[in-house]
Amino acid sequence: MKETHENTYAIYLLTEDLLHIIYKKVPCINLKAAQLIVKDRMELQEGKAMPVLCDIREVRNIDKAARDYLALEGSLWVEKLAFLIDPPVTDMISSIYLDTHAQKVPTRPFTKKAEALAYLGIKETDDNGPIK
Repeated sequence: MKETHENTYAIYLLTEDLLHIIYKKVPCINLKAAQLIVKDRMELQEGKAMPVLCDIREVRNIDKAARDYLALEGSLWVEKLAFLIDPPVTDMISSIYLDTHAQKVPTRPFTKKAEALAYLGIKETDDNGPIK
């Protein structure tokens, strides 16, 4: 099983055991964007809880309402979350997220995809997405 989906803000790659979300370069992720991102993710997952790899390396700004929504409503059906970051900008974004929201699911940032996948308990294969 491999499914893909794309919207204005993200590309979704779903396999049997992982959902990989690659955020696109947009000026700002606001509440409306966060709601669409979560809605599309949940439709792909169809109620199945799983680990999620979020590649936020292209994100430059995310407003507080969007962060709050992603941290609360956005954590449903997420067993474990890894952020793929590119310091300093997305490192700061992930730090703000982690420092200001009590995590419902285990969450950590990574600069290397292989380390993020290992944290999620996923063996790296070509099915895990296009980014090495």
